[in-house]
Amino acid sequence: MTSKDLTVYPVKIDETHLNVVDKYPLLPIPFFLTILGRVKAGKSTLLNSLTLSPRFYGDDFQIKILISPTARSDPAMAHIIEHFQFVFEEYSEHLLEEIVDMVENDENGDKYLLVLDDAITSNFKQNKSGKVDGFSSLVTRYRHIKNHHTGQEGMLSIILTLQYFKFLSVITRTMSMGVVLAGQFPEVELNKVAEAYDFLAPDGSRKAFLQNYKKCRKEPFDVCFLNVDALEMRRNFDGEVVYSRKKEIENNKIENELKEIELKQEKEESDGE
Repeated sequence: MTSKDLTVYPVKIDETHLNVVDKYPLLPIPFFLTILGRVKAGKSTLLNSLTLSPRFYGDDFQIKILISPTARSDPAMAHIIEHFQFVFEEYSEHLLEEIVDMVENDENGDKYLLVLDDAITSNFKQNKSGKVDGFSSLVTRYRHIKNHHTGQEGMLSIILTLQYFKFLSVITRTMSMGVVLAGQFPEVELNKVAEAYDFLAPDGSRKAFLQNYKKCRKEPFDVCFLNVDALEMRRNFDGEVVYSRKKEIENNKIENELKEIELKQEKEESDGE
């Protein structure tokens, strides 16, 4: 019987059109980042740094769009309102469609950053018919929105801020490349977060997730950064990595190799007796 090659090989992709920019330890561009925190948790401060500072993403996008019902009444958002090209106070699915159309037909091939600040409520849910809301639909395809003039994908990145974890639909939670946990959370809500992201803890342990979360929150305004893309949990954006799936795999591999060496030595000693 002739043997067959059943190896699964990587798909060859023309990465010149994907437009991916490595920003590690931040998320790579394009990205979908969710910031979760109650009032006075520092979400506006985080947005200022992430969107305006060249240390973060300040110089990476030519067009910045804010959708926020409260930004104009928040002094901490004044710089964002001044430097963003478009600011809208009301969210609508029609507005999302117009933004996508802008990205697709931009003759300059500009990169876009869309920020939705406390604009999402409990209305963003999948209904029984299976139809999803416009935003949930957008986050499943934003990476592949193509500029018709340049042929480039990856022209749109998204930041979403929320006060309540329950407002994240299953789709938006699944598609988030990163989650920032800012401020304090009720135990019940934090347990729900741990349940959703327990894969960012040793052996998928929710208890270990909560213990690592506490390590991220040593100072009042520390945040816990869940880098889903890199499979890491980190204190702030450049602080201690309290969990890394890559390191866990490497450590397990070393442990297994040491066990094999130990067993081999025991066998050799047993055979020599």
